[in-house]
Amino acid sequence: MSNMDDIYDAAFVGAPGDKILLPLMGYPSERDAIFIALVTAEYFGSDLHVFHVESKNHEAERFFKEQIIWLQEKAKKMNVNVDIIIKEQLFNLRLHQVILNEIEIINPNLTFMMSRRKGIFQKFRGSIAERVARASPTSVVIIRSPIKDWTTYGDHLEPRRIIVPIGTDSPCELFATQLAIALANAGKTEDAEIILLHVIVIPETVPIDTANDEMLVDQELKFIKQAGKFSTLLLFPMQSKVLIGRDIGRSVSQYVNKVHADMVVMGVPYLPRKFLGLYGTDTNEIYHKSKCPVAMIFRKKC
Repeated sequence: MSNMDDIYDAAFVGAPGDKILLPLMGYPSERDAIFIALVTAEYFGSDLHVFHVESKNHEAERFFKEQIIWLQEKAKKMNVNVDIIIKEQLFNLRLHQVILNEIEIINPNLTFMMSRRKGIFQKFRGSIAERVARASPTSVVIIRSPIKDWTTYGDHLEPRRIIVPIGTDSPCELFATQLAIALANAGKTEDAEIILLHVIVIPETVPIDTANDEMLVDQELKFIKQAGKFSTLLLFPMQSKVLIGRDIGRSVSQYVNKVHADMVVMGVPYLPRKFLGLYGTDTNEIYHKSKCPVAMIFRKKC
C-alpha cells in the first residue's frame, strides 16, 4: 500500500454506527455547527448525539428548542439517527469539563464545537471549544461563525464555494477535503465548487518574481499533483489554486475574502499548548480574518 493510501485510510472519521457529538448552548451562531455536524453524520453514516446543558438564559433555551425542531426534521429526511441529551446545569463543574465528561461517556469519533468571540481571559486560556479540543482524546472540529449572537437568525449555511488550504500529505488535510465534499453534496449546495488552495511563501528579503524560479515551479507542480491525487482518491473533481505571498495566513484570508468564499475547511495538526489557545499564527489569521464561516479540524486519532 502506498503512503497516499495509508493517509486515505487514516483520514476517515468513522463508519456506519459510529458517533458524532454536538454540544449546543443555544446561540444563533451555532447554526453553522449544527448544519455541518448533520451533513458529516449523513456522509459517514454516523449517529449524531446532541448534548445540551440547561441554562437560565431564556432566550438561549428558546432558540435551542427551535433549532432542535429544525435538526430533527432535517435528520429525518437525511436518515440520520439523532439522540438528544439534555442535562441540568452543574454549578460545581465548568462547561468545558461537563462536555469532556460527556465525551468520555459517549466516546464519539468526532466532536463539533462552535467557538464564540473571545474576551481577554479566553484569548489567553482559550475558549470553551479550544479547551475541549485540547483535552479531548479524539478529534474535534471547531467552527467559527461570523454571525453575532442575537443580531440575526438567518438561514442555515449552504456553501457554494468552499476553500480547503492544504500543503502537506497529512490525514488531517485529507479529512478536511472529505468534509468539504460532504458539504458540497448537501441539499441545495449540491455540486458546490471546492478549491484546494496552496501558498508558496517568499521571505520578505526576496523579491516576488516567479518568472524564472525553478524552485517555485517545482513546488507548484508538486501541489497540483497532490491535488489531483485528492480528486482521484475521493472521486470528486476539485479546482486547485496556488498563491505566492509573504505568509500563509494573510494570503489565504485575503484570497478567501476576495473570491467571496462561503466556507473554509482546514485540517490542523494538534499542538498541545497550555496557553494562548490552539492556533499557530497562520491558522489564527485565517480563522479570525476570513469573513465566512471557518471549520478547523484538530485530528488526534486515526
